[in-house]
Amino acid sequence: MRKFIFEKRKYGFELLMDLHRFEGNPNVFFDPAPHTTDFFEILIFEKANGKIELNGQLLDIVENSFFFISPFQKKSCKIDLSGIRGFHLVFQNDFLSDFFDDKLFTYRLQYFYNSQHPQYVQLENEDYRVIRFALDEIITEIKNFQNDSLHILRPLLYFSLSKLNRLFSKRYNISPDTQSNSTIYKFKELLELNICTIHSVEQYCSFLNVSRHQLNAMAKEHSGCTSKEMISNRLLQEIKMELRYSDKTISEIGYALNFSESNNLTRFFKNLEGISPSSYRDNYQNDSD
Repeated sequence: MRKFIFEKRKYGFELLMDLHRFEGNPNVFFDPAPHTTDFFEILIFEKANGKIELNGQLLDIVENSFFFISPFQKKSCKIDLSGIRGFHLVFQNDFLSDFFDDKLFTYRLQYFYNSQHPQYVQLENEDYRVIRFALDEIITEIKNFQNDSLHILRPLLYFSLSKLNRLFSKRYNISPDTQSNSTIYKFKELLELNICTIHSVEQYCSFLNVSRHQLNAMAKEHSGCTSKEMISNRLLQEIKMELRYSDKTISEIGYALNFSESNNLTRFFKNLEGISPSSYRDNYQNDSD
């Protein structure tokens, strides 16, 4: 599978973010084949027709729609390029996390690393105009980069991401708070690092030095789900990606994801998805033909 790598020195100096309009060269940004990136992406469509497959969900592109992609998540794009308008925003975590001395910054944003809700939102025109103003300012600053440009780019990006977090959270009726107990954000990070090997609430509680009751309370407040549901949703997402994009057998997937037996994976998947893993894979392959 193709992986896109962030170009840190694209402009001749190191810059850990970039922003373009689709109108310039849309073919650079869309690939109909499944692919990943090693950076964060936000695809912003003012006008376009098509679909994006992200984390096993096929999402329609509509006016003023935003798609949020975390590093190494798999996506594919089927988009009509005629008359397309919008933005492609990319950045590496260090661009903001180092400045704010907060390695958990992107985990605080509800639209990244979220397996409970689609990583997608459509904005009202008034809200979109606010975000677009900041994006236009970012493009202008990159084009006219000066010694103090980073001091302008960082707050513009921080504003855009934080404003979008509020709008996304309102859409899905979840907490917009990015400054609550950092334990829940650390839990999200641990899920990303360990989902292939650790599925137990108790083990995560041990890592975080909290009780199951405490972790559940924080998880419910942040995501509307229990800690167990967050683990299960993230594990289900990982299984779907293996079924869609690898040629591993069900047994091999079970082994890779630390299920003691393949039957346990099948039972887990069927309880959450309603069909067997093999049927899910068959349906996806038939739809892709």
